[in-house]
Amino acid sequence: MGTYIVLIIIHELIHGAFFKLFDPKGKVKFGFKNGVAYATSPHSFYSKGKFAIVLLAPFIGISVGLFLFYFFGWLTVSLFTWIASVHAASCVGDFYFLYLIAKAPANSCVEDTEVGLNIYHEE
Repeated sequence: MGTYIVLIIIHELIHGAFFKLFDPKGKVKFGFKNGVAYATSPHSFYSKGKFAIVLLAPFIGISVGLFLFYFFGWLTVSLFTWIASVHAASCVGDFYFLYLIAKAPANSCVEDTEVGLNIYHEE
């Protein structure tokens, strides 16, 4: 359980780092609501591509890190499988948001909010 909590903290810090990378003046806020940890950058706007990177960065980074830990023998196959599976399942919200922005028109702009996201596009 402790490993999972550390993983979630790292996951949200990665989101926060990419929010800052793409909007250095934007404020990043971390929290815990309804049993879910989150990172947000309220009132920040991102292109679809940049927001997709914000969404996928923790999944990719942590997955690569876990694989390297396994590769170097620091994780057993069963522990690697368990942690990687639990982390991937925890990314379901990020994957859903990625699905939503993928469906949006190409010129869309994504606004991050504390309760989700808003997608804006010209009509």
